[in-house]
Amino acid sequence: MRNQPKPQPRETAKNRELLNRTVAWYHQSFLDDPKGKQALATLGLTDTEIFLDFKVGYANNTVLKTISEGSELQQGLKALGLLDSQGQETFHGCLVFPWFDESENCLGLWGLEVSSGKGKTLPGARGVWNWQAAKRSRSVIVTDSILSAMQLYQAGFKEVIPAWGQGITDDHLRLFQRYGTKEVYLTVESRSVMEKLREEEVKVYPVKLPTLPVEPAAVQEALKKAHPETRLESEVLKKLETSGYEKRETGFTIQYGTRRYEVKGIEKGEVRLKVTVKAYRRDEPKRFYLDSVDLYSHRGRMLFAKGACGYFGEKEELIEADLGKLIELAESFEPLGQETRKAPLMSKAEEGEALSFLKDPKLLTRILKDFETCGYTGEEANKLMGYLAAVSRKLPDPLSVLIQSRSAAGKSTLQDAILQFVPREDYEKYTRLTGQALFYKDENGLVHKLLAVEEEAGAREASYSIRNLQSAKALSIATTGKDPATGKLRTTEYQVKGPVAMMLTTTSVDMDYETQNRFITLTIDESKEMTERILTNQRALETLEGLTKRQGQEDIVKLHQNAQRLLKPLAVVNPYAPKLTFPSESLRARRDHKKYLGIIKVIAFLHQYQRQVKTYGEGQEAVAYVEVTVADIEKANKLAGEVLGRTLDELSAPSRALLLVIREMVKKKSKELGLGSQECRFTRRGIREFSGWSDFQVKTHIGELAELEYIYSVAGMKGKEYVYELTAPEGGEDGKPFLAGLAKVEALA
Repeated sequence: MRNQPKPQPRETAKNRELLNRTVAWYHQSFLDDPKGKQALATLGLTDTEIFLDFKVGYANNTVLKTISEGSELQQGLKALGLLDSQGQETFHGCLVFPWFDESENCLGLWGLEVSSGKGKTLPGARGVWNWQAAKRSRSVIVTDSILSAMQLYQAGFKEVIPAWGQGITDDHLRLFQRYGTKEVYLTVESRSVMEKLREEEVKVYPVKLPTLPVEPAAVQEALKKAHPETRLESEVLKKLETSGYEKRETGFTIQYGTRRYEVKGIEKGEVRLKVTVKAYRRDEPKRFYLDSVDLYSHRGRMLFAKGACGYFGEKEELIEADLGKLIELAESFEPLGQETRKAPLMSKAEEGEALSFLKDPKLLTRILKDFETCGYTGEEANKLMGYLAAVSRKLPDPLSVLIQSRSAAGKSTLQDAILQFVPREDYEKYTRLTGQALFYKDENGLVHKLLAVEEEAGAREASYSIRNLQSAKALSIATTGKDPATGKLRTTEYQVKGPVAMMLTTTSVDMDYETQNRFITLTIDESKEMTERILTNQRALETLEGLTKRQGQEDIVKLHQNAQRLLKPLAVVNPYAPKLTFPSESLRARRDHKKYLGIIKVIAFLHQYQRQVKTYGEGQEAVAYVEVTVADIEKANKLAGEVLGRTLDELSAPSRALLLVIREMVKKKSKELGLGSQECRFTRRGIREFSGWSDFQVKTHIGELAELEYIYSVAGMKGKEYVYELTAPEGGEDGKPFLAGLAKVEALA
């Protein structure tokens, strides 16, 4: 088109109406004939909404079918240049792009011949295509053609106006002057255009666009390269822009553009992902669209998209894209406190300190010393066994511990003292577990982790799943639910993998046998001497020295956590295993023997940085391992003597402790009365007054002593006082647990 088009006889109302009617004909032909849309699709233009907004047309000779030869209408179309002298359509076979004035009257047409790609312009055309861009913004993009402008418009840059060929007309300049255009981003390589714009005091920024059609982000980058402080932004990108993510207890909130979604009540399954979604505009929180939807159901997503797009006034495709993002967020969602934790990065210095710790020849002694420094005194065997059990989570057959004591004796304190040294991403701690809670964990959510429960009573419903996770190293459950695709009932299987180490605490003496014998039982020292040590330590922590100790605790805890992170998943081989022995009188020994071997194995595993790492096999089949040493077995024997000696005792640890208290009481009383030990009688009240034990504890454990014939009831029935005598005053007088039958270390060496 020439820069100064010749005026045509179209300023009459009749001509304006005829031109507008022709534009409507072409537009209807475009909507009816798929060839027009197909041609635009090859050029990367697919947005139907843009075609409707700009009334894109297609000339396929349908106009000729509405007019008669020699009619006034035909003469009018010839006068406007829409028909040639032969009465044929000027734009036959063309995509037709009209533009309008503020009154929606057509000012001109540009046609693109589909077969050849050549352009045609209606003679006498004037005005500017998409003049609204200058009204909308003081910064506009000027392209070389309507086609380029439409491609940018589709990419979300609404402030775009085409030049005619390589030039701009007086209509452009008047438009810029009228609306105060300050910046023009020029994609046309024309010095004359730049000079004209600068004469109008418009800043010009040459832009080199990527090959059209383009991605919005590529255009945005090109504009920023031309002018880093550009105010032009793609509305497509703004609509997709993610912001405002906020995690909540039962869901999350996320925003895309101005569309905000609150997602609650997330229910995950293998074939369903049910959520409740509240959709609203950022600036209209009181007006919203709310629905429950299964995000794994195509039909459910389509129904939600249809409803939400009506509320937002956006296309269904955009809402569907939003739902696609919501699926990813909902799939990875974990309730607060249960999300997958990532190990923090260690500095070189921290890694060096952790390695030095693991290479310390007196590693176990240092571990016990650090427990003391962190405020937990005594209980050396329990602390060390708990620490080793926590480390064993990295082995194929982890150890599990049960901390047993009376209320307020310190079982939870011991558990917390052990857990503080375990990296937070490696353990899960719960107050209570329901019967099926573990079945619905993430499939790999417990692999090589430590599962701690504050009180065994809170996990009693889950005892079956705990036992299976320990024995089979996996849990599986089959449930029945509806198939979202067919609506029919189907069986769905959930699986949770192990191995996992476990740590429970309990005050109970009558735990389920099947559960208890899978654990190493750690009994809290409830003696008066230990109480005095604890009280002394508590007072010491209130001093200046105690304050200094507490300030160093954080560094010690961090050191242990980093050290455990450095432990590699190596196999452990015990070359001395064939020579080891273990007491076999009890059937329970079959399980306790495995615990004994596990203690040896985890001690060797913990010392891996002090051992030569060997390999078995070649290539991808090669297995790295470390070997058990005699020193490992010596340490394990000492520890097993204390912790397993208790479990092989026919008496529970609290009952054994009560027996020792009774013996001490009888010894003192018989001496005062000049009687023999078996002649000295005693009552429950006497035991309570001597020991300080509660009535519940005495009543519970004295029953076990009587049943196993360690004491004898000489009197007592309903309404009368119970009186007892000792029947077995001798044996195990020192009160220290032991484990006979273990192989001598000297023989192994």
